[in-house]
Amino acid sequence: MFNQETYDLLEAEFEKNHLEEDVEEVLLDLSEALADQGIMDKEVSLKESYGKTVVEAVGICSEEEEEVVVLIKRVKIGKKEFEIEDYFL
Repeated sequence: MFNQETYDLLEAEFEKNHLEEDVEEVLLDLSEALADQGIMDKEVSLKESYGKTVVEAVGICSEEEEEVVVLIKRVKIGKKEFEIEDYFL
C-alpha cells in the first residue's frame, strides 16, 4: 500500500470535494477501469466522475502470470495532482 502521508492527503482532498467514497475504493475502481481499457504496457489515463468531482488517473497496465496488474502513477482530483506509484490490481 502507498504511504500513509499520501493516503491522508487524498482523504483530505476527498473530503474537501465532498467525495463520500473511500480512498482505497476509488483507487481500486480506477485500477479496474484502466485494466478494462485493455491497453498493455503503455501509460494510459482516464477520467471518472464521483458526484460533481472528476478524478483522473494515470497508470500502466501489464500482464504478469496471466493476470492484469495496474500501476497507478498519478491521481488528479480537481486541480490537485498526487503521485501514487503503487499497484492496485
